[in-house]
Amino acid sequence: MVKHLFCLLILSFLTSHAFAVAFEASVDRSNIGEGESIMLTLRYNSNVYSGDPDLSPLEQQFTIINQQRKNSFQYINGQSDSWTVWTIAISPKRKGNLVVPSIEYKGERTKPIQIMVSKLDPSLQNQQKDVFFHTETDIKTSYVQGQIVYSEKLYFSVPLDNSQLNDVEVEDAVVQPLGETKQYRTQLNGRSFDVYERRYVIFAQTSGELIIPGPRYTGEISNGRWRPGRPISISHPPTRIQVLPQPANYPQNNTWLPAQDVSLAYKWLGNTKNLKQGEPITLSLSLKAKGLSAAQLPKLILNDVPQLKYYPEQPQTQDINDDNGITGVVSQNIAVVVTKNGEVRLPEIRIPWFNIKDGRIEYAVMPSQTLNVSAVASASSNTPQTNNTAIETSDIKTDSTENNALVESAAVASNHPPASNLWPILSLVFMLLWLITSYLLWRQYQIKPIDISQDDNQLLKPSAGLKKIKQACRNNDATAARQAIIEWAHAQGFTQMASLQQVASLGDIEEFKQALQELDYTLYSPTGNSAWQGEYLWQLIRNLKTNKGETSSPLQPLYPS
Repeated sequence: MVKHLFCLLILSFLTSHAFAVAFEASVDRSNIGEGESIMLTLRYNSNVYSGDPDLSPLEQQFTIINQQRKNSFQYINGQSDSWTVWTIAISPKRKGNLVVPSIEYKGERTKPIQIMVSKLDPSLQNQQKDVFFHTETDIKTSYVQGQIVYSEKLYFSVPLDNSQLNDVEVEDAVVQPLGETKQYRTQLNGRSFDVYERRYVIFAQTSGELIIPGPRYTGEISNGRWRPGRPISISHPPTRIQVLPQPANYPQNNTWLPAQDVSLAYKWLGNTKNLKQGEPITLSLSLKAKGLSAAQLPKLILNDVPQLKYYPEQPQTQDINDDNGITGVVSQNIAVVVTKNGEVRLPEIRIPWFNIKDGRIEYAVMPSQTLNVSAVASASSNTPQTNNTAIETSDIKTDSTENNALVESAAVASNHPPASNLWPILSLVFMLLWLITSYLLWRQYQIKPIDISQDDNQLLKPSAGLKKIKQACRNNDATAARQAIIEWAHAQGFTQMASLQQVASLGDIEEFKQALQELDYTLYSPTGNSAWQGEYLWQLIRNLKTNKGETSSPLQPLYPS
């Protein structure tokens, strides 16, 4: 027994490792200067005791300086993990766009990695100092509120202690860190240096000359644990950038967007060719700008169309950082409700932006959209319901889970061929149980009709809440009107009413239903699509009063027998 258990454990260990094996490559930097080196890391998700990956493909564009291999193993909470890491220092053989090629090992391959090698700055050529700064920006001329990528590197070939660096602060500009601070080792002109690198994005808020103060370092060159260090203090000259103003021909009343690239993506969450009148469909928009933060991007707004109502959700924003700067993204879902059948056209969206590379105005565009809408089959189908919106619905609780389970069971039984004569009997039993449950729930929640003949003008009694409805409607306060109408329904004995949909279902007066539906639509969005006018609804509710001597009520029971 113990032998079998041991074999099973060994088999599960080997199987888990067989499926987890992967071979991955990464570099510490993707943008370097000519003559600098980078660290290429290869990770194989298993221990390797002999043999190394074939690195000969690297030698076409890079020089291999040195390499190391390290095996690691860990066992945590019953889960084991092992891996092997090769660390390889490589130096590019030329400037330009280079590629770390795919490396193969034991049938697994890494993905290629793009490396940008720029010309070595003259200040770094033949540098003989042990500690020095190097700063650079991606551009020398910018536009107001446009992105400037600024980096500063502290090179040191001697050990440093008690180090202090000044913060990057720029007058009349917004400064944001770009990623984490990097620490690495590199080769520069045949010498080994440790590098401490900080990167920032800077957005100038005014035109003219922008001055980025130079970095300052104070610390000590270490002489060992027991000997005092030698004080050192170094600084670097400031960086100057010319910032241009917004061009005069940029479209007025539009958000100023100086960027490298701007795109507008869109997607309909539904079928635009087969819509029902009053049924919502969600339009998903995504605006992406390379070189701008999400906070700089405009709101995504659809042009007004008489046949369309819009119910926007809360926009989602995101900033994506990499070595080349920041990319802002704004995502917006908008529920669109068509109030008229036929073919309805949604106008295009055109967002102007300024291409800072080419110095010209361009547009991010969503083309005009055509919605084909058919009339509703009945009044009840006018109520918009969608997974992407939050129309208020009935709060009446039923044991729907039990019903759904019974229906699903019956459906499964009817969709598959019977394995024996027992299945038809079981299907019939499930169906009978479902019918009995439905009948009991119907009896439990049946609401008695209003008997207005018991008291003339009962619906108009102040105690029934009509004064509140009148005041809210005439103040055009949609939220207060909704609450007052539900309280009015409670005063009539409909204590289970929790939404305007339920109140609308009480009567057969079409104008009353549509007015309540319009009120629901207005409350459907946090901001609404238009100013709600409540006088019409108040007049309809006022006229629900029966004439003296009538014996029947214009309101029908919720569940007529």
